[in-house]
Amino acid sequence: MRHVSNQAMRLHPERLAGNVFEPYGEVIEHAGDAARHPVRIPFEVSRSDVRFGMTVNRLKHCADPVVHVDVLERHPHSPQSFIPLGGATRSLIVVARSADDGTLDLSTLRAFICAPGQGVVYRLAVWHYAFTSIDDNAEVAVILGRTGQDDDTEYTRLRAPVQVILEKAGS
Repeated sequence: MRHVSNQAMRLHPERLAGNVFEPYGEVIEHAGDAARHPVRIPFEVSRSDVRFGMTVNRLKHCADPVVHVDVLERHPHSPQSFIPLGGATRSLIVVARSADDGTLDLSTLRAFICAPGQGVVYRLAVWHYAFTSIDDNAEVAVILGRTGQDDDTEYTRLRAPVQVILEKAGS
């Protein structure tokens, strides 16, 4: 696990929108009047030996008004998708891009609020914090490719946690 230096940082999440989130991935939602909305990047891979799997994760909601982000992870060989399974809870997303050498580029760290009915696909090698339910417990389907060689997830620890300030429900 790598360690990344940072001074005390505070983030205020912004509303998740496809055009703003594009450098980090893709928003999963049905937009517009078309019968279908294609999702472009969930199955892009960096290696031919990646095999996709899906789990259903139960998330306990975060009741704290401040989330302390201290560890981020990334998946260098596969995007990772989070698809909410019903419910009306918002979720917190914290993401950052990789530098050219694969390390965390802290200058790109952003926080977003995922509205009920929205999901996300993180691009290959995008650093991210745990997908966090805000208003209530939730279940999400998670799709991730794996090589079977124990090299699918990398972690980095921040020297000082980043504080993400959450707004009250309905804000």
